Amino acid sequence: MSSFKGIFGFNRIELKDLLISSIAIAIVVVWPRGFPTFNIGFFLHFIAALLTVGIAFIFHELAHRTVARHFGAWSEFRAWYEGLAIAIFLKIILGFTFIAPGAVYIHKDYLTTKENGLISVAGPLTNIVLAVLFMILPIPAIYYSGYYVDISSYGYFVNIFLAMFNLLPIYPFDGSKVMRWNFLVWAILFIPLVVLYFFV
Repeated sequence: MSSFKGIFGFNRIELKDLLISSIAIAIVVVWPRGFPTFNIGFFLHFIAALLTVGIAFIFHELAHRTVARHFGAWSEFRAWYEGLAIAIFLKIILGFTFIAPGAVYIHKDYLTTKENGLISVAGPLTNIVLAVLFMILPIPAIYYSGYYVDISSYGYFVNIFLAMFNLLPIYPFDGSKVMRWNFLVWAILFIPLVVLYFFV
């Protein structure tokens, strides 16, 4: 296990894995079935995905990592390169896919149920904060030669979805660990997210 400097420290392996995972996720999001036309529209949507999905993913994982380190655990992000390759392959062949870019690996001799719950809730909470920021900050849309991408709406939608999806009360999602720690906290977060995602 590699060492880390404080709760915010990085090493080169972790930075590389975060960068590659974010780029791969953005590619999967914008890639159509088959092969795209590499025009300005494709690249504008790729930039938008990198600025929204990439940021949502990175901050979600770093939130888990930071809280775990706060509780004295060894914690680093590692990409799952096979999973990224499968995601891209399925998107090209089928036009839809699942994304399993990697995870924050945590090691400590013992974590309490509360500590585990707080580590787990940190990721979705971060996505909720990002969703609010995308809606209230004056983020300009990307527009060029007939192509238009609303970064604010895109970022809001992505973060609401990630928060809700990760709070599903199914193992190994974050929601199962949050519910095990505190059902009320889970319900207060999850139910409004479902309403926002499906009805607002």
